Amino acid sequence: MYWIYPILKGIGQGFVISLLSFGPSFFTLINSGIKGGKSEGMRVALGIFLSELTLALVCFFGLAQFFIMPGFQIVFTGCAAIAICFMGMRGFYKKYHHFLRSMEEPAAKSKSFFKGFVLNLMNPFALFVWVILLANVSGTYDKANPHYQTSILINLISILFTLFLMDLGKVLLSDFLGRKLSKRVYFYINKYFGLILVIIGCYFFYHFVTLLLDYLL
Repeated sequence: MYWIYPILKGIGQGFVISLLSFGPSFFTLINSGIKGGKSEGMRVALGIFLSELTLALVCFFGLAQFFIMPGFQIVFTGCAAIAICFMGMRGFYKKYHHFLRSMEEPAAKSKSFFKGFVLNLMNPFALFVWVILLANVSGTYDKANPHYQTSILINLISILFTLFLMDLGKVLLSDFLGRKLSKRVYFYINKYFGLILVIIGCYFFYHFVTLLLDYLL
């Protein structure tokens, strides 16, 4: 019954992380649920889940130290800042007639999935969260226990599935809201989400400059 504690601990951690997560993938998930309904939102949520799973397994199998190397952080954060700012500006400056045309075109299934997968991977703080989580979870269990590695893995998987279920809840809520909104209102919501992405990208750029100055000086 050693697995009960890691599961309960992981559920609690996943719930808290989900409530505090307001990165680019969060706003893209809500935006997709409003625009494309449950099906598109769930594909984005699945992409986010698989990117989180990738990060968790990479950290678990020993590459966490690579993620905290200054050179990697500088390059990764700089690229993420540029990409997220570009995506945000596209949404913010989109004209209304272009917006209506995009609303009428159903999003490709693979595009929705990869949007969630790539956007979550582009968030440098998602990497750092999993590095910190692994350190925190590892310190919870006794290394002398024969189930040490298994307990850590169960804990991480419980976090992942809790995050996924919370994302599905956000999709259902955004789909409900999307059916209540007019296209004109959603157009301004889309611009608002674009502006938020630009702000997040600018924050990442600030973080990039800080890392670069620390590295050079």
